[in-house]
Amino acid sequence: MGLLEQQKLDRAQTAFSTRFNGVLVGVDDPARAVAMTIPSTTDTEEHDWLNAAPALTEWVDERKIGKRRLEQIRIKNKEFANGIRLKRNDIVNDRIGVIGIQVDDLAQKAGLHYGDLTVQALVAGFVLDGVFGNAYDGKAFFAADHEDEAEGAQSNLSAGTALSQVAYDAARAVMQSLFDIAGDPLGIRPNFLIVGPTNERLALEITQSNVIAGPAGESITNVFRGTASVIISPRLVGADAGKWFLADLSRAVRPLILQIREAITTAMLPASGSPSDFSGSERLFMKKDLLFGAQGQHAVGFGLWQFIHGGKP
Repeated sequence: MGLLEQQKLDRAQTAFSTRFNGVLVGVDDPARAVAMTIPSTTDTEEHDWLNAAPALTEWVDERKIGKRRLEQIRIKNKEFANGIRLKRNDIVNDRIGVIGIQVDDLAQKAGLHYGDLTVQALVAGFVLDGVFGNAYDGKAFFAADHEDEAEGAQSNLSAGTALSQVAYDAARAVMQSLFDIAGDPLGIRPNFLIVGPTNERLALEITQSNVIAGPAGESITNVFRGTASVIISPRLVGADAGKWFLADLSRAVRPLILQIREAITTAMLPASGSPSDFSGSERLFMKKDLLFGAQGQHAVGFGLWQFIHGGKP
């Protein structure tokens, strides 16, 4: 391999990584907001949960301290990766613009990955012992019989319920009536409605229309206009198209946990660094191509079920 060719391949890896990272940080991934991001330092993390912080109360004797839950959530990190094949001749002949489009698309897919993973967890939350586990109380994440000491049985599930104005109103009322482990109101404020493409129009009508149809078909003022923003997830299609979720994302505590052991980075095969890296590559010699991809180590798990309500037809 000539020195000029080697230099071009070296520069290409740097350019592709820089371009990838630039696109990655600019991707708008609204579904990621469903999870609180927590750094991870081990293969498996154990999360001891405190209830949501208690409200200020009159300090008469001792200050009120939040009660610690006895349950733990264990979340094991997983490795994720993708990649594309790059032609050696495209790089050597300076056709970087063509390759850049592929790199951009790869970065955009990576940028939506965390949000997609959170929605996958939500979908799995209707099933006991699903691929993402259970809630901290051992129940399915979406269940009608969650129970924590003074709370008594409480629900975050609308089973057999398609999205509608009535279902939306009822879910809001249920969420705002929840109590914490000490028996105090949690103060939930539902502000995001997550649906699939087939429910997009209905979700926007529920949350944005000035006027809606009343019980007798008459036009009435939509008092819930502006109460929630809508997130459309392409993951909610097919058998999951009718599922919908109402969440309170106004606070630091979120329904899900996104723990990141290794942030998404890029790699190229063969790797650059010295002339021998490329010149001695069996892949370049035999196939005249290189591989460029992204990888990361992270996981999504269930947090506090009280901050999200799930519905399914």
